[in-house]
Amino acid sequence: MKILLILWMYYALPISSAGEDRQYLNSIVSLVELDYVDHCAERASATWEELTGSVKGFSKKMERDKAYGLLAQNIRDEVKSAYTEQALWEHDDILRRKVKLLLQPGDVMIGTDQWIRLVTFADTAQHKLRFATNYDCGASVNCSLREFQVSFARQSEEETLLRMKKSWEQNLPDMHEYYELILPLLRNASKDYKTVEEYWDSLVEYEGAMLKARELWDHVKPLYTKLHKYIALRMKGIDAVGKPLPVHLLRSLNGDDWSGIIENLLPKHPAIYQKLHANLQLKELGGINAFKVAAQLIHYLRLGEIKEEVWSESIFNSTCPSTLVDWCKPNKVRIATCKDISIGNYIEAHETAAMIIYKQNTAQYSNNTYILREAPRYSAIYEAIAGFLSLLALNPHAIERNGLFPIDIFNYNANHHRTILQMIQALRDLPKLNYYLAADEWRLNVLKGTIIPSNAAKSWSEYRKDFSLLDTSESDLLSDPYVVFNKPFIGKFMGLILKYQIYQSFAEELISDESDLLEHVAISSDRLSDTMLQGYSVKWPELVSDLLAKKENGLEFTGLTDYYRLLDEYLDSQLEPIEGAEIIDDYIDPVIEESDKNSEDTDYIDLNNKVDESESEPPMANNIDTGDESNYKFTETSTVAVLEIKKPIETGDHTNDAQVNEASYNVYWWIGIGVALAVVVILIAVIARKRHNHRKQLERQRRDNSRA
Repeated sequence: MKILLILWMYYALPISSAGEDRQYLNSIVSLVELDYVDHCAERASATWEELTGSVKGFSKKMERDKAYGLLAQNIRDEVKSAYTEQALWEHDDILRRKVKLLLQPGDVMIGTDQWIRLVTFADTAQHKLRFATNYDCGASVNCSLREFQVSFARQSEEETLLRMKKSWEQNLPDMHEYYELILPLLRNASKDYKTVEEYWDSLVEYEGAMLKARELWDHVKPLYTKLHKYIALRMKGIDAVGKPLPVHLLRSLNGDDWSGIIENLLPKHPAIYQKLHANLQLKELGGINAFKVAAQLIHYLRLGEIKEEVWSESIFNSTCPSTLVDWCKPNKVRIATCKDISIGNYIEAHETAAMIIYKQNTAQYSNNTYILREAPRYSAIYEAIAGFLSLLALNPHAIERNGLFPIDIFNYNANHHRTILQMIQALRDLPKLNYYLAADEWRLNVLKGTIIPSNAAKSWSEYRKDFSLLDTSESDLLSDPYVVFNKPFIGKFMGLILKYQIYQSFAEELISDESDLLEHVAISSDRLSDTMLQGYSVKWPELVSDLLAKKENGLEFTGLTDYYRLLDEYLDSQLEPIEGAEIIDDYIDPVIEESDKNSEDTDYIDLNNKVDESESEPPMANNIDTGDESNYKFTETSTVAVLEIKKPIETGDHTNDAQVNEASYNVYWWIGIGVALAVVVILIAVIARKRHNHRKQLERQRRDNSRA
């Protein structure tokens, strides 16, 4: 059938002899892309079965992944046999681009036997981690990964955290097998290049990518070091500052995300964090609800609509972080994620939803057939635009629109609140930057032979101590799919840097810091949409200039360092306080009007039309119901915030109206007393401050007179 299609496409229209080669090559390319799409659908279906715990899901996934290597090699041979210099016109950029991508499909060219070895190792490692049931959940009770993640996030005792982490490490693959048999496969994949580093540069499509990453990190490292010192000071005391921290103390398994310890690091007035945390719980913004809020933000920004079937066919009772399964067809994608409610998962839902809309927008462009949508390349722009949306998730106007924190209260202490929001983001992003570069550098050093083979098994933990100031296990990086599949992190690293440049490019166009960034992005959203439409039709670095609306098209660290300016200053003040300086708390307690308490009225959320998650959650082998998680980690200090946004009493039962009115009167009376006391305290403080300054002035005058 395929041969008949080629013959029909070749002879259907009369063409000159000069165009025969081109017509034949174009026909071959079109047909092999259809083969890729069919195989992608089969692979995605098998992956989904494995994720949802189907009995035969794992074996099907393994079979499809192995077959992919053989398919890619056959397709490369077909395209290579049809390719000639005469087949490509000088200005036929699209066909030229497709041919190049098809002839260089990445790691699948290592050979059939070696590809099978790689897939077997990686798929088995991921499957074991996902479905093992021997994790320690803190009470010496075995549990699944789903329950382990919840327990680990809640645990506070360091010894228990260490024991739990060791139970997780037992399910990791063998490090000796990895560096002796799996990692060396990269040498074979890079046989057409001088070094593995050069090969990775080609996959990222950025010449000198690793050199650029090292340069960028040198400028970001001071902020990372300050954050690390601040954490050590707050959690272990001054003697721990500058020394490696154990990753389990950070409630992290491999040290790439420290957001689990945010409550240990908050400043004296963490009101915005407490209210964000409480409102996320009360509005149940986890799982599908978090994704729908993200989709509403995407719609507001005029970036497109996520189809309803994406939600109805996905599952939201699995494990985090989210896993995207793509059938390589427009609007055919599903998500497997958890329903846990946290600020971190709320941010991550925005990032994942943005990746879905990126794929949908790319598929809208007629030129973007399979290879220009799903090329085996690592685009920093794909990572950056999704990351940019996750930054907007905690923008003051975004959290106000979602009823999480009112903008007028935010403006009472804008810089203070911004510092806390920056801390939340920094605990997620700075460790990732460090981890990405560390993992790539370590693998390259092993392959270069700069690490002694006899010491290779322990060298990862030693490298992390020196490079990251983290005390990790010898094999925790083998939990990462990018590592076990021999993929480079450099594209993710550059994407994380670039997302702050995108944020900076839009923010610099605002009249003031108080202007609505979301509204401005919505007006100028063509910059994002046009970039997404391009897909892989050109190399991503060529799109950076238009994306940033600047003449320059390079990666710069200033977007990130400017974003964290307030956090940087705060860390300096905590780590190096000026001796003899008066510590003045400039935080202003806002006067909360009654209208400010009606934070349920939002532009985005319709909580009266919630989706019944049970309808879209197929049974899973590793799904454990851990009970009501909506009240997870409510602290005493956050109770006030919870009361402020409590839902009104529903009508229908009028027997207790008098009691309700009396309770309301008592609440208002106490609020009035509280406001009055606050005013008195402020007045006393102001008077005391003036008297203190007056005494200082008199003392200076006496000293001046005595000198005279």
